[in-house]
Amino acid sequence: MRYPRPTPITAKVRRIVSLLLLFAGSLFPTAMAQVQAPNLPGVQPELLSYDIIYQLGFLWKRAATATLQLAVRPDSYHSVLTARTLPFADNIFRVRDTLVADMRYNRNLLPVYYAKLADEGGTYRKDEVNYTFTDSTTTGKIRLYRPKRNAIEDYVLTEPGIVYDMLSIFYVIRSFDFRAMNMNQLYKTKIFSGKNLEYLHIEYLGQEILKQNKNEYSTFKVRLRFYDTSGKMTSDKISAWISTDSLRIPLKVEGKLAIGSMKAVYTGD
Repeated sequence: MRYPRPTPITAKVRRIVSLLLLFAGSLFPTAMAQVQAPNLPGVQPELLSYDIIYQLGFLWKRAATATLQLAVRPDSYHSVLTARTLPFADNIFRVRDTLVADMRYNRNLLPVYYAKLADEGGTYRKDEVNYTFTDSTTTGKIRLYRPKRNAIEDYVLTEPGIVYDMLSIFYVIRSFDFRAMNMNQLYKTKIFSGKNLEYLHIEYLGQEILKQNKNEYSTFKVRLRFYDTSGKMTSDKISAWISTDSLRIPLKVEGKLAIGSMKAVYTGD
């Protein structure tokens, strides 16, 4: 079967693909840990693997895989996510992405450092954020590497409250006390994305039975919406199903694209 060659990938598509991958979480504690980490649900030793599946009409096609690991350092969590398209998809739009996040040992999982290394469609980019905090603000020192045009760009953003990034925020979501939340309750936060600030709303949609891979799972369902500083939505809604046990495994994440949709499915590996 011939697959249509896509137009250049848009920021919206990259956002959805990243979100589909990022609900995976993994923590590997080591004997080196010197600071007692909080006992948060969804934060435990694990290695989660996912298939990324693209839908176009009645066609569902496995297009990529993703894994994510997290090590415990003496004073922080260190998380690394890698994702890659499969050989057939490489011929359409090749993706080799790595995301890195360091987070403090506290209940807020305050980010310390974030990086995104993206090799997408033959274009390489690297984004970095170094965080500092006061009692009331977050400052992100942002550096963007753009080798294709031989450019390095530096920005400094300071915002009231806590600001996260595309990786650290998903550890925060997994640690929610869902049973204490009301139906349609919103959790509002902010993230640094490239050189910009974005607002993220996470809506709790209650418990739901998820049928997947010939099994049934009890899950908490959430929906995510991203907005720019003018209030305009910057991506389509993303839905996620998280297991209700203490592991809080993200079992499925699904989002719409301009053409078709994509979902990340937990493989159980």
